[in-house]
Amino acid sequence: MRILLADDHQLFLEGMQSVLSGIEPDSEIECCRNGRDALRQLLDNAFDIALIDLRLPNLDGFGILTELSAANCLTPVIIVTASEAPHDARRCIHLGAMGFVPKSSTGQQMIETIQRIVKGDIVMPQADEYARTGILSSNDWASQHNITPRQFEVLRLIKQGHSNQTIADILHLSTATVKTHIVALFRALEAGNRTEAIQKAQQLGLD
Repeated sequence: MRILLADDHQLFLEGMQSVLSGIEPDSEIECCRNGRDALRQLLDNAFDIALIDLRLPNLDGFGILTELSAANCLTPVIIVTASEAPHDARRCIHLGAMGFVPKSSTGQQMIETIQRIVKGDIVMPQADEYARTGILSSNDWASQHNITPRQFEVLRLIKQGHSNQTIADILHLSTATVKTHIVALFRALEAGNRTEAIQKAQQLGLD
C-alpha cells in the first residue's frame, strides 16, 4: 500500500509512520510538511490513500480537497485534525474527503479507519449525529447534488452492479431513458464512467 502523509509537525509524522507501518509491513509512506507539496504529490503520483492535516501551511486541507476535486483526482483522502468541530467535518465531506479523524484517535482506530475507507466506506466521528444533519442520509442526498429522484434510483442500481438493461427492467424504463439518466449522473458527479461515478458518489456521502 502506498500512503501519503501530510502534517507540519515532525513528531506527529514520526508517530503516524509507526502506526501506519502496522497496516502492511511493505507499506510505502511518503511524507510532506506543507499543503502545496502534498497537492503536488497527489497530482503527480499514484497513492492508495492520503492522510492530510486540516491546518497545513501554504495550502490547508480544504484547499487541497478543492484542488483534487477540480483535477478529478480520486485518491481517498482522510483529514486528520485536532479539530472536532462538526462544521469542519461537514465541509470536508462535502469537498470529497472519505474520512474526518480527530488526532485524539488511537493508533488502532486510525488503522481501522484506513481499512474501512480502502473498502469504500466514509468514516467520520459521531456518524449518527451527522446522519441526522443530512451528511450520511440518503433522503436528501439527491437534491443536495442536483440529482433527480429517478436518477438517484439509477445510481443506486449502478452501484449494485446492474447493467443498463436490468436497470431498465427494474424501473420499467426504456434503455434509452436509462442511458439519458446515466449521462446526467456523470455530468452531475463530474465522472467519466460508472466506476468514477460510484467513487464520487461515495466521496459525497452516498451510503
